[in-house]
Amino acid sequence: MEKVNSNPFKFGNPVEGDYYLARPELHAAVKQFLQNRIHVVLMGPRRFGKTSFVLSLLRDFEKEGYTCLLVDIFNITSHRDFLRQLLRAIRLKEGLKGKLRGWLKKLATCVPKVTADLDTFSGSSSFGLTLGKLGEEDVKEAIQDLLEVLSSLGKKVVVAVDEFQKVSEIDDQGWLEATLRTHLQRLKNVSFLLTGSRKDLILEMLNNPSRPLYRSCQTIEFPAFGPEFVDWIVGRFKTIGTSCKSEAIKHLLKLVQNIPNYAQKVCFHLVAQGCACVTGKEVEEVLENVVRQNAYTYQTLISSLTLAQKRALRLAAYEKGALFNKEVLQKYEITSAPALSSSIKALKAKGILDEEGGRGKVLFDDPLFAYWLRLCFSP
Repeated sequence: MEKVNSNPFKFGNPVEGDYYLARPELHAAVKQFLQNRIHVVLMGPRRFGKTSFVLSLLRDFEKEGYTCLLVDIFNITSHRDFLRQLLRAIRLKEGLKGKLRGWLKKLATCVPKVTADLDTFSGSSSFGLTLGKLGEEDVKEAIQDLLEVLSSLGKKVVVAVDEFQKVSEIDDQGWLEATLRTHLQRLKNVSFLLTGSRKDLILEMLNNPSRPLYRSCQTIEFPAFGPEFVDWIVGRFKTIGTSCKSEAIKHLLKLVQNIPNYAQKVCFHLVAQGCACVTGKEVEEVLENVVRQNAYTYQTLISSLTLAQKRALRLAAYEKGALFNKEVLQKYEITSAPALSSSIKALKAKGILDEEGGRGKVLFDDPLFAYWLRLCFSP
């Protein structure tokens, strides 16, 4: 293993190169599905490494002559937002700007607010698409047209859509879902890789016979790393001469719900603080410091919740199971099982909690938030 001169860990953004631990079996399986134009949905918690995996996979496809796009729709709230993100993904690909300009010129014949010009000085494209001025029907037509354009981007195309369950949160009676289904079927040279973190929403979209995307994709649960991740972290510490006990990393992964981004974040801070020997004690001290740095964010979130939701959160942070047990409810001053169920449903809708294997168990979307609750509040 080569000597790493800087911090051997990265967090916050998708990782690549030496900072990325490959998943060869998953990579091979997903690649084979997409090569055979079987659309894939990858489900897994946020910060679990899905985007890093997707970027690695797309780079592999591009080496084989595929045209690849990554469309991030995590923050969309409307059809206009969806169109904007799809446009952005194409504009980021240098070789595709000419084709996009051609589409804009075609759209301009129908929608006068659209222009597509070429800067004569820089040679760069100037896209005069004022989405805010387009009517809703024009936006829908533009989405349909632009999805059609995907098939002309290359002989073989892979389109990855990150947090794709967001399309189900737009109140359009299923129009965008149905539009996507139509193009999943029609674009014969385009394979779609859809990723998402809200398992309940995704399964409802794909398993409900009344939904447009019913059984349209191969679903795969994005797996947590196994022992190889512990070995990889220990090895990364070794490149800078830092001793690290495997038990300490196993303990860390348990505390952060096996989320690679948070594991790398804590390890980054351990290196930054000059830790010479990583043990469970050092891990807990650094994790506590990292969590307390986010205190303002967590306090702001807490202040936006009802009293019942705050109590439900404390319960979920401390109790591993049997959340609806009568003694547990009394311990956290929750009036009844239906009241707790209602609070959990509301917290899931806010993206704070998620399912874990059925009724009576939940997970925090952000395990550091749960850790902070345990630091600050006694049951």
